[in-house]
Amino acid sequence: MQVEKNSVWQVLQVDGVEDGTYRVLGHYADVNLLVLFRLQDTSGLQRPIVISLSQFTDEIKSGQITHTDFPAPFYQLVAEEEISTSHRKKRDDRFDLIRELVSSPNFLLEFALNPRCNLVVAHARQKGTYVQGLYRSLNLFWKYGQERNALLPAYKYSGGAGKPRIAGSVKRGSPIQVSTPSMDVPLGVNTSEEDKAKFLKAMKRYGLKGKKATFSRVYDQMLKELYAEELVSAESEVREVQVPSYRAFVYWVKKLIPKQELIRKQTSSGDFARNRRGLRGSATVHTEVPGSCFELDATVLDVHVVSEFRRNYVLGRPTVYCVVDKESRMIVGLHVSMEYASWRAGRQALVNSFTPKKEYCAMYGIEIEEAEWPCHHIPQRLLCDRGEFICKDAENLAVPLVGHLSLAPPYRAELKGIVEQRFNILNSKLVHELKGTTKGRQYIRGDKDPRLDAALTLKEINKLLIDAVLDHNSAIFESLSGQTTLLIESGLAPTPLNYWNVHMQKHRHALTKANEAEVHARLLPVETVTMTSKGLWRNDEMFYEVNHPNFEDWKVIARAGRSWRLEARFNQDNSSIIYVRLQEQEGFSRCELMLGSSNFSQRHQADILHFEDWKKMEKKRTKPSAKSVERYRRRKSIVKNAEDEAKKAPPLSSKAERTRGMKDRRREAIQQARGESELPVSKQSLETPSHVEQWAEERQQNVISLLKRKKDRST
Repeated sequence: MQVEKNSVWQVLQVDGVEDGTYRVLGHYADVNLLVLFRLQDTSGLQRPIVISLSQFTDEIKSGQITHTDFPAPFYQLVAEEEISTSHRKKRDDRFDLIRELVSSPNFLLEFALNPRCNLVVAHARQKGTYVQGLYRSLNLFWKYGQERNALLPAYKYSGGAGKPRIAGSVKRGSPIQVSTPSMDVPLGVNTSEEDKAKFLKAMKRYGLKGKKATFSRVYDQMLKELYAEELVSAESEVREVQVPSYRAFVYWVKKLIPKQELIRKQTSSGDFARNRRGLRGSATVHTEVPGSCFELDATVLDVHVVSEFRRNYVLGRPTVYCVVDKESRMIVGLHVSMEYASWRAGRQALVNSFTPKKEYCAMYGIEIEEAEWPCHHIPQRLLCDRGEFICKDAENLAVPLVGHLSLAPPYRAELKGIVEQRFNILNSKLVHELKGTTKGRQYIRGDKDPRLDAALTLKEINKLLIDAVLDHNSAIFESLSGQTTLLIESGLAPTPLNYWNVHMQKHRHALTKANEAEVHARLLPVETVTMTSKGLWRNDEMFYEVNHPNFEDWKVIARAGRSWRLEARFNQDNSSIIYVRLQEQEGFSRCELMLGSSNFSQRHQADILHFEDWKKMEKKRTKPSAKSVERYRRRKSIVKNAEDEAKKAPPLSSKAERTRGMKDRRREAIQQARGESELPVSKQSLETPSHVEQWAEERQQNVISLLKRKKDRST
């Protein structure tokens, strides 16, 4: 290691040199010597010492001499134009007195080698000044780097600024100014050391308890508790109370307690960590490329939605899950549902993040190209909340896909600042302008209930959020331009989409791609479906079919009374598709909703649940009406009358007589109904009653013959 002029070294246990910090004043290679000057904060004068250069370098190698720093005082680190004229004159006068000495090449070595050197004395006599003044100027010059500003006057240290002093008995501070000369103004008391101790005690007891407390409140409580005797005695003796003033209390509290401690102790640890601590850097400090970390979080949207089946049914406020790439600010996944924040809804957001978006957007009637939202990758790390992802399911299902799962501490939303800010952007640019919005605030008495204005369904909210996400990914964020040089090199605007694409093209990312079937199998909720004669049955109304060569044969087997249950995965965002393991040795196959169940095509799980709840409620609500009761009573009356008339009929000789000749009697009934005599008459009724014949003749007269269509004989 080189030993340079003005370099500073720490010396420990070196023969002939006292331990301490030294500055190298001169390097004399021809005689192999170094001149050192000890740096101390004392006002005493020091003399330079001499040491062998070889010994110095050997001790550096052994570690007994190490390189260190000695910063210059703040009043010396100023620009020349900022130095006052008087200070500049004092500096220049001091330097003129020692200029000839420090400019001489042999003065430093001779002065260090010879303790009785008279060069300084002779120079003082020549300049007509004191020897001690020259020694002090030389010490300052050597101590602070052998440059002119080392001789600036240190007036900012004068008077002991900031150091406590022992006060006398004379009243300090300005008296109270009054406009009435005859009014007696109390003199007040000085603040003693005992008073200061009481100030600290009162602040610890009332003002530093983890919540905001005003000085006036603490001062009032302090007087009532720590100065109670003085208050009582002053009132009984009818005199002025001899206690420190409120102004003195505030002054000494701010002086005795550091400002940072006041801030820290007057709030909770969580609030301090989120909103008051010093910032250590940006949110992307620990990420290098897209895919290094995805942030996932959920919030309740500030808007109420209605049922898609009945628009006048308000469902409440949906929950939106958002997945954001921390480095590029790209929104890579979205999920909106009526589920509360949970692992069940969170994994739906992960499925959306890890799979292509073109089909997802088409499900809501939005046609995009794959390049407009090219996010279907798995990150290196996933940062999320403890609430829904601390369960075993998240660790067992998500961790095999994602390299590392990080859980943010409780009450530390700022650790996921990127995704939290995305919610703020979506709310300000979209949600707070919709019908039924709460505008992010609590209901105030007198405001119109936002639920009365709700008009959008969950599907329509999804459409709007997808468009908002596409706009966000193409919006300009100036902070992105400072994170990489690839954007300016490629001539691209600093948008999340450009940031993502340019890093993908340069292969500078930490993203991986997984098979879509594997993503669905691992993350989607587990359900069971039943193989029936109509297809794969999920509930009362939903049947699915699959493009499998054995599917029709399986329906035949199921119709014979041998239905069986199968493992399935269900996507809450789209009821048109499920994934079913058709056979034990196979993976999951994609099954689509059959035509007979098209009413539930592309429905959200919330709509399906609402439909099932509606059926239950209607079934429970249905009761017999008044008309139904009337019809029931009429039926009972008819049956009763028929039974009574049957009992009045003459008795028969046998049971066989009741059923004998049924066919002949049937013909007679038909003949009577038609009013015709063409049917053959049975032997038991050869004689026709006269009233029947008369009725038949009248019936025949009323019959009108219609033209008959000619038959086609060509055939």
